[in-house]
Amino acid sequence: MSKEIVLRKSGNSLIFTAPADLNKNVGRKYSVTQKDDGSVLYTPVKHINRFHTSEFQNYDYQSDLKDDPEIAEVKPLGKEKPF
Repeated sequence: MSKEIVLRKSGNSLIFTAPADLNKNVGRKYSVTQKDDGSVLYTPVKHINRFHTSEFQNYDYQSDLKDDPEIAEVKPLGKEKPF
């Protein structure tokens, strides 16, 4: 499929409009690359389930609770009541 489109400016962004027959791909993420010859290539981004990665499988949440004051347990002050 080959169609002509126009690059438009909207605010600080540049917009390529897509032909309506691509509607089955609405909401899909693409990575964009501009080649040396000026051509623009849109490639679908493969969805990665972050919960199935080795990084998540080996994540030590309890260690982070001890080491990071931002996510440590909050001790009630004043009239707060724990559940």
